[in-house]
This record gives sequence, structure tokens and C-alpha cells, in this order.
Amino acid sequence: MTGTTTGTTGAWTHLTASDGHRLTAYEARPVGAEKGRLLIVQEIFGINGHIRRVCDGYAADGYRTLAPALFDRAERGVELPYDEAGVQRGRELMGSVSVEDALTDVAAGLAHLGGAEGAAIAGYCWGGTIAWAAASRLPVRAAIAYYGGGIGNRLDEVPRTPVLLHFGETDHAIPLTVAEELRQRHPGAITHLYPAGHGFNCDERASYDAASAALAKRRTLGLLQAVF
Repeated sequence: MTGTTTGTTGAWTHLTASDGHRLTAYEARPVGAEKGRLLIVQEIFGINGHIRRVCDGYAADGYRTLAPALFDRAERGVELPYDEAGVQRGRELMGSVSVEDALTDVAAGLAHLGGAEGAAIAGYCWGGTIAWAAASRLPVRAAIAYYGGGIGNRLDEVPRTPVLLHFGETDHAIPLTVAEELRQRHPGAITHLYPAGHGFNCDERASYDAASAALAKRRTLGLLQAVF
């Protein structure tokens, strides 16, 4: 499968984690000059069309981008729809892949991206929680998390890299108190609130908010430009 965004070349590749596990990953490369490298962490819906378009979009902005298929440890080739059945199955798969295993596979992705300057990480939904965990455990240039539902359970973790957090003010899955506590306990992390709900960046969801998605993308690109 290839990317569809003009100015990128997207394709599937394979990674091998430190424990020997082999997984697939979607990689998109900029056609022109490379500005930096970015690892994308999936939602609970797998490496679906939305995540591939996210990769293609950042590649079009000049970033070599990789999205490891973290659910390969439980089931290969997962691409779930944004409906009730997709949510249920996604939650089941999420429960079968530990954060530790996910970080092991993220580390394999970072090694694949390589480069003397390293890579940043950006995660969405479940992936936002993984990105937050990576900020304190893995050598990443920066960590960006979109509506990471599990971050509130990991507030004791201390990021060792610049962090940018995007939350929706009307996200029923994540209380606003999480953002408030993040600001209090981690003032070095940049936390933004948007007039939107959970999944506001995904144009396949009813909760998609184009204005909030565009603003969050501009802020994310600003951080990437600052660290590369």
C-alpha cells in the first residue's frame, strides 16, 4: 500500500524489536529535503487510513515518518473502523499489548529511523499515552501527545525531552482535571486545550474539528522546527 499525499512516498516496511518480535510499519519519506524524523504512534484502530494520512502529511511537510504496527503482537494487519464494533475490538487489542511491549516496538522504530539527530514521537489516543511514556524512557527529540487517555494515570513519570500535549475541552473520555494537573505537576510540558472532543484530529470521526486540528498541527510543526 502506498501513500496518496502529493510530495511523499509511503510504503510498508518491517522492523525487528529487541526481543525478536517482527512487526510491520508504514513509512513515508519526503521527496525533497528532509527536515527531521518523526515516529507516529497509532490509535486503538491500528495503522488505518487516517494514521497513514497523518504520516503522509508530515512527510509532505518534510519529515521522514514511521508508524509501527503495535498491535502486531496480538493480531497482524489491524485496520479498524470508527464505529462501536471498531472501538470494542480496539480496546480488546489495547488490553493485550502492554505499554512495555509497545515501547519495545517504538524503540525498534526509532532505531529504524536512525540518524545522528534522532527522532521525535507523536501519538494519538492510546498512542498519546505511549508517546508520554516514551518521553521519560526513550531517547526522543520531542514528544507530542493528542488526547492521550492514559496520561492521567502516569503523572509521576517525568519527561526528559520537550513535550507538547493536545486535549479537547469536551472530551468525555479525559477529564479536564488531567490537563490542569499536568500543568501543575509538569509546568515544562506545554499543554493546550481546544474547543473540541476526543479524536478531533481525525477526519473520519464525527468529533473531527478542522480548526482545532489545523491549530494543533501548526503548534506541532513549530515544536518540530525548534528541536531539529
